[in-house]
Amino acid sequence: MRTRNDHSTMRRLPLAGAALTAALALATGGALTATAAHADPAGGGWVRVAHLSPDTTSVDVRLTGLAGGDLVSELDGVAYGAVSDYIEVPQGTYVVSMVPSGSPDSTAPMVRQSVNILSGQPVTVAAYGRNAELDTKVFSDDLTPPAEGQARVRVIQASTTAKAVDIATTTGVPVTQKAKQGTATGYASVGAGPWTLDVTSDPATSTTRTSQAQIDLAPGSVATLFVLDTADGGLTVKPVVDSAGVGELPTGGIQTGGGGTATEHVGVGNLAGVGVLLLLGVLGATALQRRRAGGATGAR
Repeated sequence: MRTRNDHSTMRRLPLAGAALTAALALATGGALTATAAHADPAGGGWVRVAHLSPDTTSVDVRLTGLAGGDLVSELDGVAYGAVSDYIEVPQGTYVVSMVPSGSPDSTAPMVRQSVNILSGQPVTVAAYGRNAELDTKVFSDDLTPPAEGQARVRVIQASTTAKAVDIATTTGVPVTQKAKQGTATGYASVGAGPWTLDVTSDPATSTTRTSQAQIDLAPGSVATLFVLDTADGGLTVKPVVDSAGVGELPTGGIQTGGGGTATEHVGVGNLAGVGVLLLLGVLGATALQRRRAGGATGAR
């Protein structure tokens, strides 16, 4: 995040120097890098919450500091299958608690999970399982961008009716095999674009059931596929974007509804437009200076 002094320095940067910077980027085929707001968490990390218990009603979620119990964030009416945006917090230990929606502040939490936030590390805190055996787990998220034209996906298996599932595209590309309840798989790179997935419960652990789900993966994105139960006892997949691409190029960090922490890359095509505008500005300023100099000479 730039300070006011940084902005004033930028305003004093000569226009010709800015044009030269753009021209150099174009000549080398490179890209300028602009850091978005909140790109530097100042030693902090990110946490988000997922409600993955099918027979648990909507909940209110509170994030508090372990030391002192100060309220950091509060989410109301979080329903089954909902995954919050990432919340940026300083490094430290926090407590995620859940109570039924609308409960008074004195209500004892049905879920209480401590989570240690490390510098630069995003995590997902999930409540999963049937209400009678509600459990929580902290998953570490890896938002490393994929290669150009690719997307990275992983699976969090939260179905309570399938002990393990296999997921593959209808074209035969495997996404995961034997993903167990309450676990997160590693990340796999797949081609960006729309996919139809076959979700099959592992016949070795439960009655075989197969369902289909539609996903559409943007180039450069990182996504988590949450396996959930349907009301009729089937399986479904909810894709959640963890890190979204900017334009046609990948980002370098987290994109959330409240403002990204990504490093945005301006492509060569955009730089060409910027370079033209800067060059026109330089030529216009030079012409104006010449006219003024000529007028001053004539006045003498």
